[in-house]
Amino acid sequence: MEESKVHFGGPCCFCGKEIDETALDPCSVTVETKEGQWQVWYCHSRCFKERIAENPWIDLSPAHF
Repeated sequence: MEESKVHFGGPCCFCGKEIDETALDPCSVTVETKEGQWQVWYCHSRCFKERIAENPWIDLSPAHF
């Protein structure tokens, strides 16, 4: 059976520019509410990393990007 591949073509939710498919991109950002409602947005890995606060209480390890 042949594997199906998802082709992505859309803008980054942070910068609004198109996301070219690479080994790291697109990244997906999933948000879930307290009641279990969820939504996914896509972004550049660079845009996501630029917006994460540097704080000793925030541990993103292992970071693969």
